[in-house]
Amino acid sequence: MSKELMNIFFDESGQDSDKPTTMGGLLIPHSVYCSQEMNTLTDRLTSKEIKLHWTDYTGDGVLRENIKEAITVFSNIAKYTRMNVINYNRSALDQRYKLSDDIGSKKTKGRQRKVTMNYATLMVYTKIPERIFYGLLRNYGKDVYIKTDIFIEKEGKYEKYNLETRLKENLNTQSLYRAEQFWVDDCKMVTKGQMIGIELVDLILGVIRLIIRRYSIPPGLTDRQYTEMGIKGKAKKHQLVIELLKIDAFQQFLRNIKYYEWDSNKELDQVSLGDYIDLFMANNFRSFE
Repeated sequence: MSKELMNIFFDESGQDSDKPTTMGGLLIPHSVYCSQEMNTLTDRLTSKEIKLHWTDYTGDGVLRENIKEAITVFSNIAKYTRMNVINYNRSALDQRYKLSDDIGSKKTKGRQRKVTMNYATLMVYTKIPERIFYGLLRNYGKDVYIKTDIFIEKEGKYEKYNLETRLKENLNTQSLYRAEQFWVDDCKMVTKGQMIGIELVDLILGVIRLIIRRYSIPPGLTDRQYTEMGIKGKAKKHQLVIELLKIDAFQQFLRNIKYYEWDSNKELDQVSLGDYIDLFMANNFRSFE
């Protein structure tokens, strides 16, 4: 049986007040991630020669070109990768949790909030990533054994809930229990701006969220007009997504993503991300002629 080394990169995008809220995991074979093209992007990222952050983009020309370059390089290796995304709504979960009368379900402030365990949040930040990673690591065939490292952008709430240890233990226990052929060697948090894989997940989730939301952006206006309407940032992101969708390999990668929606019920619903892409392109069909 052959052993294959993989890297998985994880990030989230969106807030309860700014839906959709998404989590995504991107699996890249170690041999591909260590290629010259990807190493060059990482070196430029760590040296701060390039900057990549979807939320920050509101029209800056340098950032736009950095994002386009990163997506173009990634598109050349995208066919070797896998990605799972879950769009989740936790409102019903929080309502059920309040019925428990547990201290974590109540509003707390300051120090108490930092140390109080909210089990709804714990569930979201362990079970949803676990489902994402489990789906990425299984079904490679009986003659392949997958070993992987998982990288997560460092964040306080992840540290509070000890995400690294919980995910590694849960996934490895799950693998043994279900007789799957994968093993998580390491799961660790990485500071932003250190690994191109994490930055790519941030960009891809940003693109997906904009495609799903399908903002109504009037075409052909000047930057000043968009600014006066208070939508310049949205308009610039909207225009950039159109440019990125014209990269055939990247659009095909997006269509191959396994995309799920979860509304605080018992099951995940798999939905065609391609349908969302088709709706977005139809709403902007003149730009794709």
